[in-house]
Amino acid sequence: MKTLRAILLLWLTAALGWTAQNPKRLVVLKVDGLPGWLVDRVMREHDPASGKSRLPWLDYIFRQQGTIMANFYVRGISLSVPSWSLLDTGQHLVIRGNAEYDRYTLRVYDYMNFFPYYVNYARSKRVDMPGVEVLDEAGVPLLIDRYPLTERYQGLQLYQRGVLWKTLQGSLVHRITSRTPVQLFNEWQSGFEVSRGVNEQIERELIEKLRDPKVLYLDFFCGDYDHIAHLSNDPATQYGVLKQIDALAGRFWTAIQASPLAKDTIFVMVSDHGMNTDPAIYSQGYSLIDFFNSAEGGGHHVVTNRHPMTEFKLKGLDPFVSEVTSPSAHSYYLQDQSDAYPTAVMDLDGNERASIHLRNNTLNELQIVLQRLSHKELPKDYRATLVQQFYEILERQRPVWDRELRELAEELTGLKTKIASEGERVKNLQQDWTQAERDAGVDRDARRAAARLHSWEEDYAGYMEYERILSRLLSVEPARHDPSKLKVEDVIPRRSMGDRNTIYDLQNYVVGPDRRVDYFRLLTGIRVRNNVQAGVGNRPIDFIAVRAGEHALWLYESEASQAMIYDRNGELRYQPVRGLRQDATGQLHFSEEPVHAGLPLHYFEDPELSVPGERAEWLTEWHSEREWLEATHRTLYSNAIIGLEEELSRTAVKGCVFDDPLLCRFEQRKRDNVLADMLVLASNHWNFNVRGFNPGGNHGSFFRISTHSTLMMTGAGVPQGLEIERPYDSLSFVPTVLSLAGMLEDRDRARYPGRAIEELVPGP
Repeated sequence: MKTLRAILLLWLTAALGWTAQNPKRLVVLKVDGLPGWLVDRVMREHDPASGKSRLPWLDYIFRQQGTIMANFYVRGISLSVPSWSLLDTGQHLVIRGNAEYDRYTLRVYDYMNFFPYYVNYARSKRVDMPGVEVLDEAGVPLLIDRYPLTERYQGLQLYQRGVLWKTLQGSLVHRITSRTPVQLFNEWQSGFEVSRGVNEQIERELIEKLRDPKVLYLDFFCGDYDHIAHLSNDPATQYGVLKQIDALAGRFWTAIQASPLAKDTIFVMVSDHGMNTDPAIYSQGYSLIDFFNSAEGGGHHVVTNRHPMTEFKLKGLDPFVSEVTSPSAHSYYLQDQSDAYPTAVMDLDGNERASIHLRNNTLNELQIVLQRLSHKELPKDYRATLVQQFYEILERQRPVWDRELRELAEELTGLKTKIASEGERVKNLQQDWTQAERDAGVDRDARRAAARLHSWEEDYAGYMEYERILSRLLSVEPARHDPSKLKVEDVIPRRSMGDRNTIYDLQNYVVGPDRRVDYFRLLTGIRVRNNVQAGVGNRPIDFIAVRAGEHALWLYESEASQAMIYDRNGELRYQPVRGLRQDATGQLHFSEEPVHAGLPLHYFEDPELSVPGERAEWLTEWHSEREWLEATHRTLYSNAIIGLEEELSRTAVKGCVFDDPLLCRFEQRKRDNVLADMLVLASNHWNFNVRGFNPGGNHGSFFRISTHSTLMMTGAGVPQGLEIERPYDSLSFVPTVLSLAGMLEDRDRARYPGRAIEELVPGP
């Protein structure tokens, strides 16, 4: 019987993937924006004085003692917040930009603004960074959540849980006590380098934590390279930052070797994306805000999350600003109404791309008709025509809005009930905690519940207002109401974009009375006349990407250069098309074309495309993501076909924080409502950063130079002297490091859509 039990135990252990070994320690050095191609190049160069690599620590730690991924890429767009979410969760994108806006309420999710977070944390209003809160509500855990609070040490970063107040205090004390009075006076005159002091303190604390064998996860975030490379394309300046990173890695490695878990530690260095920087070219800027403000661009009042360069005075330095409206002097029908009725919202962060929301076309049409009807002296026949036009527009849209409002009413009723019950629970939560409870994070959990409740209350108020106004609009009926008696503000939601626009809407967008524009032609037709750099073209915009149905994307470069990307159960297909138009019923009309040079993504003519057989035939066939990645990763646009699908696909909220299906549906609605109408991609060496056109370089595109990231690792179980040429993307990071650390059981693998790096983690 004992033998049988032993056999059964062994069988269960194998079947469930249990591991007999203790989990290994994981130390992660996160370097923002560090290009894999640059690290590899500089690491291979030798210092003539020493004969060693110009990055001696990185060369020794990772090239000689560990494994280097020669072709590691960000899966989606090369943008910090989405890119780090992939690396920090191992899950498909829930967050698509550095700032996101709810189309119904204009609530802004300003993911990169640390200042309000720190202040609200100090006031016990927040616990986690905004990105973490959004992931929590969508039911997406972080890598760090696999470790208990007492077993982890997290530095300051975008997906941060809690604030290290003792760290901030310690950095200030150390900054003062380690300097002479003269040094302090000089630094006071020039400005205290607070961020450097904080990083130095975090480094000291992390090294101290390495001495504690109970701490199994530690990370450190370094944003120095990304910051410098935006500002300067000078190789010597960028190399200076690389040397600092090299020395930082050396200090961590030395501390790891002196720690009690030296033999059981995995040390990883990873970056979120690359950088489009070239010492021969200054990145060229183009203001999309100015374009959309202009009469040609539609006379839009434009909302962004920061002040543009033209307003970068004292108010532009306000760190608490997350919403700025740039009014248009050329609006065709909304003069002096920029505060009440903005019509365009943009997320320009990342610089090589812009996510653009335009107000729902039907709302534009209705408002224009109502404004015309408000004029007293209208001919009777013309007034009757306008009334008829108003009801035709309203009845055309009524079925869609009726369904939406019915569903929204159900969701808001459930949310109101949830807010009431959670409010009682939060009110009764303990306010004083023992030190043991604080160490276990009980106090943070209580504050986290209060912050979540506040977020739900904000959502409820905003969505209720949208529902109230839209319901009033739908209550207007021909038999009972004269629309000329309606006030615009009573039936047209203020500060709201409404539903997303269709391709038809964007091809026939109403910017004023009897004025329509095709934004695909208009934007890609922009040319500049003052470009003096030989390496930069005169087209600021490369192409526009939009969804064209549930399983298709449309890429528009010009009338002669268009393509569809189709997805089917994890496979993708590229199909050139011509003359795509959508009619008012939603039907798409286009003709398919053979593959030729000059199409979006330019795979056909790219010498780095690696496919078996004839490339034109291969490109229009169905292929797995693995096949696409291996074929395209070295091309100019690299893994763009996968990245575009990741960036523009609808987020499926599978495990939200609520236990009520209606409220999970509401969470899905909120995630759908931050999806933009258009993703506009900048041409090579162009950027849209209106706060100050970063001359050194930018990211945010699907160019290989921007998507090629860094991944190197060494330590327990990691092969020495291995360089992996096979390409992988950022979804492979979490399953790989968890497997190496002994934290990923076979039954857990299905949780992660990415495959572990097979050269490091052999398996199915």
